Amino acid sequence: MNRPLFLAVALAFLAPTWAANTIPERLERVKALADEVLSIGKTGFHAKEDATGKDPLWMFRAIAEDDIPVPSNGFVRIDFTLKPEAGSFIRCRAELPLPEKWNGTFWGRGNSGYAGAIPRLRGFAAYGDAVVTTDLGTSRLTNGGKCPPDRWTDAARRDFDWRATHMMTVYGKRIVKAFFGKEPRRNYFYGGSTGGRQAMSEAIRFPADYDGIIANLPDNNAMAVEIGSWHLYRQTHDSSGRLLFTTNEMRVVADAAVEFKRKTDPKPYAGNALADARFSEKDIDRYLMLAAERCPSLVKDGKLARLKAIHRPLFIDGKCVFNGFAPGSYLVPRMNKMGIVYLRAYLMTLGIGESKWGQVGEKEMLGFMREYAPTFNACASDLSAFRKRGGKLIMTAGWEDQTIPPELIVDYYERVVEADGGLEKTKEYFRLFCVPGCAPGGGKGRIITGAPGGRALREILVNWVENGKAPDAIPCRWAARKTSIPVAVYPGLAVERDGRWSTAETRRGISARLGDDVSKTKVCPLE
Repeated sequence: MNRPLFLAVALAFLAPTWAANTIPERLERVKALADEVLSIGKTGFHAKEDATGKDPLWMFRAIAEDDIPVPSNGFVRIDFTLKPEAGSFIRCRAELPLPEKWNGTFWGRGNSGYAGAIPRLRGFAAYGDAVVTTDLGTSRLTNGGKCPPDRWTDAARRDFDWRATHMMTVYGKRIVKAFFGKEPRRNYFYGGSTGGRQAMSEAIRFPADYDGIIANLPDNNAMAVEIGSWHLYRQTHDSSGRLLFTTNEMRVVADAAVEFKRKTDPKPYAGNALADARFSEKDIDRYLMLAAERCPSLVKDGKLARLKAIHRPLFIDGKCVFNGFAPGSYLVPRMNKMGIVYLRAYLMTLGIGESKWGQVGEKEMLGFMREYAPTFNACASDLSAFRKRGGKLIMTAGWEDQTIPPELIVDYYERVVEADGGLEKTKEYFRLFCVPGCAPGGGKGRIITGAPGGRALREILVNWVENGKAPDAIPCRWAARKTSIPVAVYPGLAVERDGRWSTAETRRGISARLGDDVSKTKVCPLE
């Protein structure tokens, strides 16, 4: 066979293979996945990331964005929707690196607040990761994430509580396999706030979905958070709904907690942030007296008693349903809210609108717990299935978090430790990091607004899963000082002495353990 004829035959033989590996051909394979549940929407190549715009859920974002340039590698975006039942409409988005750039990993990305909008996926595909996210099926209820819903359909509740995250994962992996021609070698999840609840729902309900999970400031005991919001409203308003505190008063109260601990907290936290917000009842009394010295109006009209109640555990029918807000947390953004996600909608089903919020009592909270806690929560303490399949889990809590009070997270972690039979066993696969001076987006975090996040934390998780390197600390960027602080694994605290960091042991546990009713979690929602 002469040379030209040989080349022609070879090219003819190889052409189908080459064509099947072009971006258009890969996308055609993705589109062929469409069925009665999956619809493929807009697809295509993007030369660079979208311009940064206003995030409608900025108040709820629990993860600090990377403040570093992201490579401008091109990527492929695939928008798709899932409709598992009538009334369900789950918007999802996958962003995939170019085939030659893919590192073999698949990431699920969590949402925030009541969702409704697709989160930005900055820094995943650019670094070779395939990633998928979802609006949790609530875009039609929240006007694209701009307002809380007044109603929740049964289908939307199922999507938001547990179904959307699992289904985006299942179908996201199918899309990845169709596009790249092979399955991911590792699967990871990364989310905070509501995204942290998504993370824990996956670990508890669908432990085979992910090899490693990051749950930043997780709202996994979502029921207790909602009840805490009611408790705060009740203590900061009278029965007619009139606000009893000024913005300045609440700022003084938050700052007084840090000032109170100035002499006892170690460097670099002393006078800057709380190293640990677990105050004894006596400490709460003392720090509130300091606040009253700074702002004498706090002595009037029983305000100090109300403030103390905000920080103390709340009991209903003899059972603890909320651990209390952390001293030092800036509560002003929360004072005019009745619940973060579901509570307002639940009260409306009872005929209780905003004008009657001041009259809501324990009876309504008990009904709310019975109806919503089992599927809304993701705080079952049995993680044995996730542990046995080799999963690794990183969780964070912020000591100045006004949205997800940190003692709720510590309470959950201690429950898992108890179920595992000891802290050392839990640390083999699940580690908690409590961040001094940390609050979520919109808060008054004195060291960092948003939990430590970004690519650095993702790499720490990957190193643990793939190389067995368990993290003893995670980095926390202190923007005001242009430096980084290591955050020690619970129950440790990183302290600075003569310019060097070491780890000090802190106490374990909290003032009151949550009752089972408020922590109830239905592990198998499909049954």
